[in-house]
Amino acid sequence: MSPPEVDNSSMSGSTSTTMSSKSSPVTSFYAHKSIFITGATGFIGKVLVEKLLTHCPDISKIYILLRPKNGQNTRQRLEDFIQCNFFTSCGRLDVSTLRSKISAVVGDITVPQLGLSEEHRQTLIDNVSIVFHSAASVKFDDPLKECLDFNVLGTMSVMDLCKQLKKLDSFVHVSTAYAYCQLEETEEKVYPMTVTPEQMLDVAKWLDRDSLASLKDAVFEERPNTYTFTKALAEQYIKENRQREDGQGLPVAIARPSIVTATWKEPVTGWVDSYNGPGGASLLGSLGIARTMCFNPNNTADLIPVDIVSNALINIAWYTASHPSNDLKVYNITSGNVNPISWYQYLEYGRNMAIEYPSTRVVRPPAKVMTGKGHSPLSNFFTKWISEVLFAYLIDIILFICGQKPMMVRVVKKMHHAFDLLSYFVRREWKFPCNNILSLVEFMEKTCPSDRAIFYMDVREINWKDYISDCYMGFRRYLMREPDSNIPSAKRRMKWVSLAYHTLLIVFFLSVGMMVYGSVSLARGLVLKMIY
Repeated sequence: MSPPEVDNSSMSGSTSTTMSSKSSPVTSFYAHKSIFITGATGFIGKVLVEKLLTHCPDISKIYILLRPKNGQNTRQRLEDFIQCNFFTSCGRLDVSTLRSKISAVVGDITVPQLGLSEEHRQTLIDNVSIVFHSAASVKFDDPLKECLDFNVLGTMSVMDLCKQLKKLDSFVHVSTAYAYCQLEETEEKVYPMTVTPEQMLDVAKWLDRDSLASLKDAVFEERPNTYTFTKALAEQYIKENRQREDGQGLPVAIARPSIVTATWKEPVTGWVDSYNGPGGASLLGSLGIARTMCFNPNNTADLIPVDIVSNALINIAWYTASHPSNDLKVYNITSGNVNPISWYQYLEYGRNMAIEYPSTRVVRPPAKVMTGKGHSPLSNFFTKWISEVLFAYLIDIILFICGQKPMMVRVVKKMHHAFDLLSYFVRREWKFPCNNILSLVEFMEKTCPSDRAIFYMDVREINWKDYISDCYMGFRRYLMREPDSNIPSAKRRMKWVSLAYHTLLIVFFLSVGMMVYGSVSLARGLVLKMIY
């Protein structure tokens, strides 16, 4: 059986796109306009930029916010962005197009007013018509002060800039479906909070990091981390500060994706750029490293492919501009209510692919996916420390003896930390009604069916088994950099690894059995001596 091939059917050139723009309201809306994107170098941002430039080739300019980082200035970072593997491997945009369409503005999302120079600020004010704000601190364990700067102060600064833009047609703020995760159901509205964004930023100015963190129980409203709390604060600020000085409301919408995963269709199937999230957990399981996790396998895994998210953002911006309203519209970009998949299905589909198309880096056969209610806390504890930690030390000893650098213990420690952060979300499930997205899908079906096909976002059309298969192959191709051509050798390696692992298990259990038998015999002898 051959591996699933990369789907290149969507890699159409810009010529056909230009021809279809005459009958495409969405493409026509973006023609000859400039766009400002924060978070363009992130997961969602890359796919958004690629989609816009591929299917809306008449865009004037895309301005992306960049700051110097890791010893690189913004010019170097822009060049790295343009020549990153994502754009080169997709093959739909050449470097010259990217260089002519993308321009960097030097700034920092954590600095008031984005840290923009007067020249760059004026350039944006004079030229930008559409704003996508997707920059955020997405680490669940980031300190509150840093999260407030990234997610709240950054949103304030973008809002202030939008109020100055002379040509603003639409502003889309990217939030998260889990902003109100203390609720079992999150409708498409902004919920009230016990504190305001301004209050939290003021407090952060005079409290040290530890004192600020101690406020968690008082202000988080049972949210598990700084990420969800600050994303909710950002939504609150947008709701309360939509009015310009002239009394006109900003054309703003809030987009709330759930768990963003690899691409479904475009620009290639299964593309992903990070080990974060459930994909990383599935990959660690496929390599034989992860063996347990505290979660309910029957709960819904609310996954949303990143290309659906980027398409939804593009459509939301168009609709917000073409259908002005005084109401703040919120879009839950989610799957659980209309096309659910359980965590068991997600992991089992991935495991089956890992067995069929193993990696050359596998260390033992993948464990069976838990059923029922998952592992009990006691079972999880013993499996974690014996089958993961003890096994990691054993592998590192073997690596050391073979003259290689030990690494498995470090990988397992990072894995356990990540699983601890994810545990809140995989042990619960939520309802995320997505009526606004479904209504937009139906509206596009009636008024511009070609756009509905180009900028697809109907999650009901996803076949999860096929999609998870593509996700696994994407991890294999784009993260582990393993070509499909090495699958036969990987299968041979899997047979030897499996044989060695099961031999090791037999030796281990025989040794334990002999030790137990010896201990019992010794104890029996001592008892008999005492009696007789």
